[in-house]
Amino acid sequence: MKTTLKKHLLALLGTALLGGDALAFEYAGLGIGVSPAALRELFPESSHQIAQRGSGSVARPEDGDGRFDQWLKDGDGLYLVRLAPNDTRGDVTGISVSLDKGKVRRWILSFERPGAGTRPDQAERRYPGCKRILDTLVDHYGEPASFKTRMEDGLQHRSRVWKSDVGEMAMDCGRYPQRNAIFAIDIEITPR
Repeated sequence: MKTTLKKHLLALLGTALLGGDALAFEYAGLGIGVSPAALRELFPESSHQIAQRGSGSVARPEDGDGRFDQWLKDGDGLYLVRLAPNDTRGDVTGISVSLDKGKVRRWILSFERPGAGTRPDQAERRYPGCKRILDTLVDHYGEPASFKTRMEDGLQHRSRVWKSDVGEMAMDCGRYPQRNAIFAIDIEITPR
């Protein structure tokens, strides 16, 4: 096992041992306690890039000029990982990590799969069902602290939020009016 992966697994174990209200939120092995630097090793077949905040500049590991590693260490921007089919886990297809001077401000784990069409039935097929993912989170973290709905662009968003001493996790599910399918859109994890 490589050293970086060992460090990543030890960090996860350490956050799991915090106990009580200090839940270190994660889903599919991603979230609080996970170093963004481990993502290239965890998802080797996926595409990785960092978009620097305010400049419009983008760096990729394959650029070979060191910008990607430097921005990951101390940059401000958005680290985006588009997961390759072989790297996908827990239905997560995309990862977005907001960085502030190299420190994680927020994780967004996206569930949208490739597909065509804008009709509700076509859009619903691009996402996994909400219940399965929600059940996994409830089994691990208990019932959410809050539940809210809102309408946006013809879609009812059904958001649930969990809170702990070390952060917050929100799951967003969607449902089109007059339809039964409720699908998982994303999970947002914010460290304190």
